[in-house]
Amino acid sequence: MNRQPVNSLSLELCGAICKGIKEIEASKAKAMILTSSSPVFSAGLDMLEMHQPEEDRLRKFWTALQQVYIDLYGSKLATIASITGPAPAAGCMLAMACDYRIISEKAIIGLNEAQFGLVAPPWMGDLMLKTVGHREAEKALMLGTLYSAKDALNVGLVDEVVDGKELTEKCILKAQEWNKIPVHSRVASKMFLRKDQLDHLVETRSKDVDDFVGLCLSDPKYKRA
Repeated sequence: MNRQPVNSLSLELCGAICKGIKEIEASKAKAMILTSSSPVFSAGLDMLEMHQPEEDRLRKFWTALQQVYIDLYGSKLATIASITGPAPAAGCMLAMACDYRIISEKAIIGLNEAQFGLVAPPWMGDLMLKTVGHREAEKALMLGTLYSAKDALNVGLVDEVVDGKELTEKCILKAQEWNKIPVHSRVASKMFLRKDQLDHLVETRSKDVDDFVGLCLSDPKYKRA
């Protein structure tokens, strides 16, 4: 990702991520490393998308964010998250949607929406639940917890913590390790575990978009003047 300064997720960046995934899938590559060119992995949603919003763009924006999750979480690629720095909110979602997560020792990560009076969408909260377990997800979502790298490892939110200077090398080695697994068996196992979750969002995505748009158009924090 290379949307300076903090890779905030706009309509355009969401579209670029989906396009990139599809292009890599169409190539001979078996693995993909999702990383950032900046010290921030992703700061989450671009709040300007919700400032004095136009309904048509809001719908396109949220649909594009859903598609990022669908394409990344359901990708046939082995996906490695190289978490270079802070990954709050939807930035955390990007990492959780990958198959393996390696984080820089100085980074923080979590679905921290509650700290700002917001609520993570159901499919994002469910992803946290699937990743760290029910009780930890309850606490994380209700408190809006941002985990240190060490704490994220302890609860299972990430798989490895490394020195930032070693992050790229470690991710490449992990991608090579996953490359050794026959694609058909790896993908079949992934879809066995994730299909119901993905199907549920596909089935309910219109309502999810309606709920998001309704919130943005009615909440004083977002409402047009």
